[in-house]
Amino acid sequence: MKVKTRKTFGGFTLVELLVVVAIIGILGAVGTVAYNGYTKGARITAAKNTLMQISLAQTEHFSNAGYYWTNDEACADTYTKAAGKAVNEEVGEGLFTKKNYIDSKIEFYFCIEEAGGGSSFMASAVYKGGSCKLTVTDSNVVDDSSC
Repeated sequence: MKVKTRKTFGGFTLVELLVVVAIIGILGAVGTVAYNGYTKGARITAAKNTLMQISLAQTEHFSNAGYYWTNDEACADTYTKAAGKAVNEEVGEGLFTKKNYIDSKIEFYFCIEEAGGGSSFMASAVYKGGSCKLTVTDSNVVDDSSC
């Protein structure tokens, strides 16, 4: 007569559980780094789009008024957190008649200055961290070589 023996399964070993936790941790770390890169790229794209809108608004302003709209102060002084928000509101109100036109979530400060003795303009967007600067002129070409 054969006796049936029953094998009991006690669960996973500690080593198996630690390996699974380590794999999940590594995947989470890789995913976080990739996500941060995607969000920075999205912010740069949003800033480029805003610069193109500024350029188009400048063209319309020049057609109506005969001159390009510029900020009241020099752009080099506006790239601080306190002044940057005020400058973004000034650009929004001056060109688009809406104070909060430029979205603060993209984390860029925008400024428009006169170029070519008033015959052209240069709009710039500087990342709040200072590591990226985008510019556009009346030629409607965005220069992103410093990003």
